[in-house]
Amino acid sequence: MARYLYIWMPVFVVLGTFFVLTSSVLALIALPFVLLFVLAALAWVVVGVPYMLGRAVRRRWHARHDGTPQAAAALAPVERRD
Repeated sequence: MARYLYIWMPVFVVLGTFFVLTSSVLALIALPFVLLFVLAALAWVVVGVPYMLGRAVRRRWHARHDGTPQAAAALAPVERRD
């Protein structure tokens, strides 16, 4: 039942926002919050997405260029000279 409600959640949010913004008194109250949400989303897109993309590229670059460990060459036995 909970999964079914999650499917309809975007519809309720859009219709609820439309209803609140179309009524004149509620629109004046809700508009600053909507603008704040839009500003936060825009800031995340401008700052967060390039940052996360840069981290992903850097992580992939390091993963590709990490050397595989190689076994050291065996040393020849040392002969003692007395």
